[in-house]
Amino acid sequence: MPYAILRFQKRKAGSVAACERHNERKKEAYKSNPDIDIQRSKDNYHLVAPPKYTYKKEINRMVREAGCKVRRDSVMMVETLITASPEFMNSLPPAEQKEYFAMALDFISERVGRQNILSAVVHMDEKTPHMHLSFCPITPEGRLSAKAFLGNQKSLSEWQSAYHERMSSRWNELERGQSSMITGLSIS
Repeated sequence: MPYAILRFQKRKAGSVAACERHNERKKEAYKSNPDIDIQRSKDNYHLVAPPKYTYKKEINRMVREAGCKVRRDSVMMVETLITASPEFMNSLPPAEQKEYFAMALDFISERVGRQNILSAVVHMDEKTPHMHLSFCPITPEGRLSAKAFLGNQKSLSEWQSAYHERMSSRWNELERGQSSMITGLSIS
Protein backbone atom coordinates (compact mmCIF):
# COMPACT_ATOMS: atom_id res chain seq x y z
CA MET A 1 0.00 0.00 0.00
CA PRO A 2 1.53 3.33 -1.06
CA TYR A 3 1.65 6.34 1.24
CA ALA A 4 1.46 10.07 0.59
CA ILE A 5 4.54 11.57 2.28
CA LEU A 6 4.87 15.09 3.71
CA ARG A 7 7.70 16.08 6.07
CA PHE A 8 8.78 19.39 7.57
CA GLN A 9 12.24 20.50 8.72
CA LYS A 10 12.68 23.82 10.50
CA ARG A 11 15.81 25.71 9.45
CA LYS A 12 17.55 28.40 11.45
CA ALA A 13 19.78 30.97 9.74
CA GLY A 14 22.91 28.80 9.98
CA SER A 15 21.47 25.88 7.99
CA VAL A 16 19.70 27.78 5.19
CA ALA A 17 22.73 27.97 2.84
CA ALA A 18 23.54 24.24 3.10
CA CYS A 19 19.90 23.40 2.45
CA GLU A 20 19.93 25.64 -0.64
CA ARG A 21 23.13 24.03 -1.96
CA HIS A 22 21.50 20.60 -1.72
CA ASN A 23 18.07 21.56 -3.08
CA GLU A 24 19.38 23.65 -5.97
CA ARG A 25 22.24 21.22 -6.73
CA LYS A 26 24.97 23.84 -6.39
CA LYS A 27 27.73 21.32 -5.70
CA GLU A 28 29.49 19.06 -8.19
CA ALA A 29 29.50 16.00 -5.94
CA TYR A 30 27.45 14.84 -2.96
CA LYS A 31 29.49 12.43 -0.86
CA SER A 32 26.97 12.70 1.98
CA ASN A 33 24.19 11.38 -0.30
CA PRO A 34 25.33 8.61 -2.65
CA ASP A 35 21.76 8.29 -4.03
CA ILE A 36 22.23 11.47 -6.09
CA ASP A 37 23.04 10.66 -9.71
CA ILE A 38 24.64 13.85 -11.04
CA GLN A 39 24.09 12.62 -14.62
CA ARG A 40 20.32 12.83 -14.00
CA SER A 41 20.37 16.23 -12.24
CA LYS A 42 19.54 17.87 -15.59
CA ASP A 43 16.08 16.25 -15.25
CA ASN A 44 15.32 18.17 -12.04
CA TYR A 45 12.81 20.99 -12.49
CA HIS A 46 11.20 23.86 -10.58
CA LEU A 47 7.53 24.52 -9.97
CA VAL A 48 8.55 27.71 -8.14
CA ALA A 49 11.84 29.18 -9.36
CA PRO A 50 14.42 29.97 -6.67
CA PRO A 51 15.19 33.58 -5.73
CA LYS A 52 17.44 35.57 -8.05
CA TYR A 53 20.17 35.73 -5.40
CA THR A 54 20.19 33.27 -2.49
CA TYR A 55 17.57 31.86 -0.15
CA LYS A 56 19.19 33.77 2.72
CA LYS A 57 19.14 37.13 0.91
CA GLU A 58 15.52 36.59 -0.13
CA ILE A 59 14.52 35.61 3.42
CA ASN A 60 16.25 38.72 4.79
CA ARG A 61 14.41 40.87 2.23
CA MET A 62 11.04 39.28 3.09
CA VAL A 63 11.63 39.65 6.84
CA ARG A 64 12.71 43.28 6.45
CA GLU A 65 9.69 44.15 4.27
CA ALA A 66 7.29 42.47 6.71
CA GLY A 67 8.92 44.23 9.67
CA CYS A 68 9.43 40.96 11.54
CA LYS A 69 11.31 40.77 14.80
CA VAL A 70 14.11 38.22 14.53
CA ARG A 71 15.83 36.44 17.40
CA ARG A 72 19.13 34.57 17.16
CA ASP A 73 17.29 31.25 17.37
CA SER A 74 14.42 32.13 15.00
CA VAL A 75 13.31 29.59 12.42
CA MET A 76 14.00 31.45 9.18
CA MET A 77 12.79 28.79 6.75
CA VAL A 78 10.78 25.59 6.70
CA GLU A 79 11.85 22.90 4.26
CA THR A 80 9.07 20.59 3.14
CA LEU A 81 9.71 17.18 1.58
CA ILE A 82 6.88 15.97 -0.64
CA THR A 83 6.72 12.54 -2.24
CA ALA A 84 4.97 9.18 -2.03
CA SER A 85 6.10 5.60 -1.55
CA PRO A 86 8.79 4.63 -4.11
CA GLU A 87 6.71 1.93 -5.80
CA PHE A 88 3.86 4.41 -6.35
CA MET A 89 5.98 7.39 -7.43
CA ASN A 90 8.14 5.38 -9.82
CA SER A 91 5.06 3.81 -11.44
CA LEU A 92 3.56 7.18 -12.42
CA PRO A 93 4.26 8.52 -15.91
CA PRO A 94 6.28 11.80 -15.85
CA ALA A 95 3.22 13.97 -16.61
CA GLU A 96 1.34 12.43 -13.70
CA GLN A 97 4.32 12.86 -11.38
CA LYS A 98 4.32 16.55 -12.29
CA GLU A 99 0.57 16.69 -11.60
CA TYR A 100 1.19 15.11 -8.18
CA PHE A 101 3.78 17.74 -7.27
CA ALA A 102 1.65 20.60 -8.65
CA MET A 103 -1.29 19.44 -6.53
CA ALA A 104 0.95 19.27 -3.45
CA LEU A 105 2.29 22.77 -4.22
CA ASP A 106 -1.28 24.10 -4.36
CA PHE A 107 -2.06 22.40 -1.03
CA ILE A 108 0.98 23.95 0.70
CA SER A 109 0.40 27.36 -0.94
CA GLU A 110 -3.14 27.52 0.43
CA ARG A 111 -1.82 26.99 3.95
CA VAL A 112 1.38 29.07 4.01
CA GLY A 113 0.74 31.65 1.29
CA ARG A 114 2.31 31.52 -2.17
CA GLN A 115 4.18 34.76 -1.40
CA ASN A 116 6.16 32.93 1.33
CA ILE A 117 7.43 30.14 -0.94
CA LEU A 118 11.10 30.54 -1.84
CA SER A 119 11.50 27.52 -4.10
CA ALA A 120 9.80 24.29 -5.09
CA VAL A 121 12.21 21.97 -6.88
CA VAL A 122 11.51 18.41 -8.00
CA HIS A 123 14.48 16.05 -7.78
CA MET A 124 14.48 13.37 -10.45
CA ASP A 125 18.12 12.44 -9.80
CA GLU A 126 17.59 10.20 -6.77
CA LYS A 127 15.88 6.82 -6.33
CA THR A 128 12.40 8.28 -5.78
CA PRO A 129 11.15 11.52 -7.36
CA HIS A 130 10.43 14.07 -4.62
CA MET A 131 9.96 17.80 -4.18
CA HIS A 132 11.74 20.14 -1.78
CA LEU A 133 9.50 23.12 -1.10
CA SER A 134 11.07 25.84 1.05
CA PHE A 135 9.12 28.68 2.62
CA CYS A 136 9.73 31.60 4.95
CA PRO A 137 7.18 31.36 7.80
CA ILE A 138 5.85 34.94 7.81
CA THR A 139 2.28 35.20 9.09
CA PRO A 140 -0.31 37.55 7.55
CA GLU A 141 0.20 39.73 10.66
CA GLY A 142 3.91 40.07 9.82
CA ARG A 143 5.36 37.72 12.43
CA LEU A 144 8.16 35.27 11.71
CA SER A 145 6.70 32.10 13.22
CA ALA A 146 7.06 28.51 12.06
CA LYS A 147 4.91 27.54 15.04
CA ALA A 148 2.00 29.60 13.67
CA PHE A 149 2.05 27.42 10.54
CA LEU A 150 3.12 24.03 11.87
CA GLY A 151 1.89 24.19 15.46
CA ASN A 152 2.39 21.22 17.74
CA GLN A 153 2.26 17.46 17.21
CA LYS A 154 -1.55 17.50 16.97
CA SER A 155 -1.39 20.24 14.30
CA LEU A 156 1.20 18.27 12.33
CA SER A 157 -1.11 15.26 12.45
CA GLU A 158 -3.91 17.45 11.06
CA TRP A 159 -1.55 18.59 8.27
CA GLN A 160 -0.91 14.92 7.43
CA SER A 161 -4.62 14.07 7.37
CA ALA A 162 -5.48 17.07 5.18
CA TYR A 163 -2.57 16.30 2.83
CA HIS A 164 -3.66 12.67 2.51
CA GLU A 165 -7.25 13.74 1.89
CA ARG A 166 -6.18 16.11 -0.89
CA MET A 167 -3.79 13.71 -2.61
CA SER A 168 -6.07 10.66 -2.31
CA SER A 169 -8.90 12.63 -3.94
CA ARG A 170 -6.92 12.14 -7.17
CA TRP A 171 -4.97 8.95 -6.38
CA ASN A 172 -7.33 6.90 -4.23
CA GLU A 173 -4.80 4.11 -3.71
CA LEU A 174 -2.73 6.39 -1.45
CA GLU A 175 -2.92 5.61 2.27
CA ARG A 176 -2.37 7.87 5.24
CA GLY A 177 0.33 6.59 7.55
CA GLN A 178 -0.54 5.88 11.16
CA SER A 179 -0.29 8.89 13.41
CA SER A 180 2.63 8.81 15.83
CA MET A 181 0.07 9.91 18.44
CA ILE A 182 -1.61 6.52 17.94
CA THR A 183 1.47 4.35 17.50
CA GLY A 184 3.48 6.06 20.25
CA LEU A 185 6.43 6.66 17.92
CA SER A 186 8.38 9.85 18.42
CA ILE A 187 8.76 12.29 15.56
CA SER A 188 12.01 14.18 15.29
